[in-house]
Amino acid sequence: MSGERLLARRVVEALRAGVPSGAAVESLGTGQIDLEARFRAALTDTDRLADRDEQTPGFMVRGGFGAGKSHLLTTFEHLALKENFAVSRVVISKETPLQDPVKFLASAAEIMRSPGEVDRGIEPVARRLLLRRDAPELLALEQRLESTSDLNARFAATLFIYTRGGASDSELADRVARFWSGDVLGPADIRRAVRELERAGAYTLEPIKKRDLALETLAFLPRLCRAAGLRGWVILLDEVELIGRYSRLQRGRSYAELARWLGAAGSEARPGLLAIGAITDDFDEEVLRGGSKADLDDMAVYLAARDEATAAAAQEGMRLIRQAVLLAPPQDALLQRTYSRLRSLHGLAYDWSPPDVTWPEALGTTPMRKYVRAWINAWDVRRLYPGFVEGERPYEMIEPVSDYREDADLTASDADQGDGARGDDG
Repeated sequence: MSGERLLARRVVEALRAGVPSGAAVESLGTGQIDLEARFRAALTDTDRLADRDEQTPGFMVRGGFGAGKSHLLTTFEHLALKENFAVSRVVISKETPLQDPVKFLASAAEIMRSPGEVDRGIEPVARRLLLRRDAPELLALEQRLESTSDLNARFAATLFIYTRGGASDSELADRVARFWSGDVLGPADIRRAVRELERAGAYTLEPIKKRDLALETLAFLPRLCRAAGLRGWVILLDEVELIGRYSRLQRGRSYAELARWLGAAGSEARPGLLAIGAITDDFDEEVLRGGSKADLDDMAVYLAARDEATAAAAQEGMRLIRQAVLLAPPQDALLQRTYSRLRSLHGLAYDWSPPDVTWPEALGTTPMRKYVRAWINAWDVRRLYPGFVEGERPYEMIEPVSDYREDADLTASDADQGDGARGDDG
């Protein structure tokens, strides 16, 4: 099978499964011209404002199932990499709950992509530091961490350890990179490494809770990316609507974390970071303003009894969700262009000449995915069953519906959340 045919088949198979691969996005585009322009402008602002120690406000996008939210985030991912940003595309799930910084850090760090790198994670970013030992950005970060930094002394110490000892001790470098990814590196180990590099006693390592350390790490990583020669760190949050199935407390904390990520939590800015989130278009009506939850009515009062700062941040998070930009429905020109391109790809992928097929009924709100999957299914049937007559439907396309009922599997860890404890790092 030729390379072109293999690529075409991968695109078709990805679209059939509803999973927007990079090749599919590049082949078909998004049609969301205004949002792509807004994202490009936000990338520029992220670089510019980081020099002023400010975070660029992120934004939310919303749409129904199949409207192209994940497709758009995939486009954003490729744009950011081309513009020399590190990127982590995080799908909110049971394993990656939005309200838990410890677990979120582990996921975001593990899947981080860097421009021009095959490997994922913090290590490819960290390795760049060893090639930029005298770079102004790295020297500035070291000076800040060692003097008036708002971050724990562990970050100044581990950056010193990595840049001074990482080149000659790969095991030590790996341990530091894993610490920046959320793994444990105890104070005794840090002190020992600093002592061996002849700087004993230079860092006072105060005890810190795991949750607080994770939050500080998430603020440190964008600065690390810039010190490594990148322009910053882009976080793409997919399937944010899953928080609608959390318990009340988890939802409230998720709204607060969303505000922090999007740079709307006041003094908790993360310079060098840009976050974009995607959510279903009925979340506002079903979770914030209606349904059995109606979080806008009393969530802030409920959280204020525990923590006024979290309550204020949650209010901001809910406001940002309500201001999410609705994805534009596909226009005729885009539909025609996508149909023609996909017809050519299907023919190339399976070595045949696909005929014209009937389109789904256009209702003005019909999502792109419904068109794409209907075309692919129709061509599949015509290819596999040459005698098939248009109009005889051997399949039925069932569109998913939102489910915001509380999920016991997702809320089982409520008892472990506490008010930010989750143990002590020593």
